[in-house]
Amino acid sequence: MSEYFTNFKKIDYNINKVKPLITTKSVNILNRPVIRDKILSNITSYYDYVVQETDRADTIAYDYYGSASYTWLVLLANDITDPYYDWPLFGNNFDNYIIKKYGGIQEATTKIHHYEEVLREETTIYDEVDGYKKLLERAIVVYKIAYDNSSNPKREVSCFDYEIIKRDKKRNIILVDNAYAKQIQDEFRIIFR
Repeated sequence: MSEYFTNFKKIDYNINKVKPLITTKSVNILNRPVIRDKILSNITSYYDYVVQETDRADTIAYDYYGSASYTWLVLLANDITDPYYDWPLFGNNFDNYIIKKYGGIQEATTKIHHYEEVLREETTIYDEVDGYKKLLERAIVVYKIAYDNSSNPKREVSCFDYEIIKRDKKRNIILVDNAYAKQIQDEFRIIFR
């Protein structure tokens, strides 16, 4: 992870915001390259990966690229700016996050985060050309009044369930193909020097 910021340009920053201007050289953390769109435009340049409970960005970088120094690439390719809260939390870390945010696990499971109306339930259809296809459920978030008056299937989503859903979405990441990693690192160094 430490190598990530070495590739960023330095800026003069007035930390104390005083005059006369006294600046300090600082890393411009807002200067993030845009490689994600380029990676995603070429489906052969990355692999889908599902983060497991024991995974961390540095362990994935080590296992996949052979070095934890590529942690920055795992984070950058997935547009992760906060390695703690943008990364999926599990176990005690998840529980502590829930307790800090909602006051406790019990509070999070009983408090309603939002209401959903199910427009289409999951089903399987048959198409003469494509054969059997699964149609996924389609639900929308609605206000309480719409929820109460709806005759469609509906559900309350607790704060705890909402956080689980949000975490599970974060588990799906991409890994840049190992064949491109060194090239991206070299180009990254040239661009940000």
